[in-house]
Amino acid sequence: MNYVFGPVPSRRLGQSLGIDTIPLKTCNWNCVYCQLGRTVPLTNERREYIPSADILAEVDAA
Repeated sequence: MNYVFGPVPSRRLGQSLGIDTIPLKTCNWNCVYCQLGRTVPLTNERREYIPSADILAEVDAA
């Protein structure tokens, strides 16, 4: 699976699936304290990074 991970512990729900809809380090900030390191390239572009059909297929398979 590329976009869905888990189950992960959740205090509210017990367990839940995580869904990562944005590629690694796609951000419009360059925070010095970010655990992922420096942001290259910075972006303010709003778009569909991953087709929703791909995410739904992974959720169905999970």
